[in-house]
Amino acid sequence: MTAFVVESLLVRETLDADRDALVSIIERTASLTGDERECAAELLDTYLTQPEQTDYFFITAIKDGSPVGYACYGDRSLTQGVWDLYWIVVDERMKGAGVGRALLGRTEEILLSLNARMIVAETSGLPAFEAARGFYLRCGFLEEARIRDFYKPGDDVVFYVKRLTQNAK
Repeated sequence: MTAFVVESLLVRETLDADRDALVSIIERTASLTGDERECAAELLDTYLTQPEQTDYFFITAIKDGSPVGYACYGDRSLTQGVWDLYWIVVDERMKGAGVGRALLGRTEEILLSLNARMIVAETSGLPAFEAARGFYLRCGFLEEARIRDFYKPGDDVVFYVKRLTQNAK
């Protein structure tokens, strides 16, 4: 995988050496619950320790030699050209600095090279995830569906879709 550089950010494949810094970023992400932090770290460990697996892929944003965020994505089973964007996690100190956009931009480049036609992202409908929902909308995703009370009473799941090709209608 090649590197992707945006305004002093390097975005590249996640390496074993990134693990501790990325877990620290996960642990400091205020909008994530304890279970979500555990899940995010578990997926990272799966990616790093099971190179034969093909369910989860990670890229990391590097600034001044240190990880400042990552994206996790994977192929949606039983579909043609649809990929899930599982996580974009950015260091709280770097929010608003273009890290999320750089990670998403590189993810889109990778997926286009794999003939992806659509990215699906889902998130909570709780106020704590308002910034994430706004990010998806600003980046060209559309809200496609909402299931009320999905995670728990009062916590909807919201599905966002970004079509990557003109033929993906």
